[in-house]
Amino acid sequence: VTVKMRSGWDENSINCCQIAVLAEEAGAQAVTVHPRTREQLFSGKADWSLIRAVKQVVKIPVIGNGDVTSPQKARQMLEETGCDAVMIGRGCLGNPFIFRRTLQYLETGEIPPEPTAEERINVARQHLVLACRFKGETKAVLEMRKHLGWYIKGLPHATAVRARMNQARTLSEIEAILEGLSHRLTQMYPDEH
Repeated sequence: VTVKMRSGWDENSINCCQIAVLAEEAGAQAVTVHPRTREQLFSGKADWSLIRAVKQVVKIPVIGNGDVTSPQKARQMLEETGCDAVMIGRGCLGNPFIFRRTLQYLETGEIPPEPTAEERINVARQHLVLACRFKGETKAVLEMRKHLGWYIKGLPHATAVRARMNQARTLSEIEAILEGLSHRLTQMYPDEH
């Protein structure tokens, strides 16, 4: 059994160190600390010093979580907090490549290149197809709209494409939209495809 916790309910009740000790005493094998309060939700900056504080009061592994959006941030968290592992949450939305890139960076010190637009679109398609297989087309298409938006974030025409995808109701409609985006990007940047 492992325990994932926030730093506390609000800024007046930061109790992650006490909860981590209780979890360890109760037999937890590890704790994950997301150093924002419940009141903060996902706003503000994660206070990594709280991960370090938890690491200092327990003997079980401590997993750090919060604001890890790149391989460099993962290494920074490990170095600043002394945590045993890093959990990546929102940093992987539309960016499953972060896991491979982070592992490579931690193992070699080399920062791998960002995925190409074509890679992003292809993985988005694969994610959509798998979601349809798992949840059924209707439900998957509706749920995947936000994920697909994260995959294409920052690409040329992303805003217009996202608006079209948010109106789509079928797998084939979204695949056609992504194919159109891929085609446009190939025309804009022929050397990258």
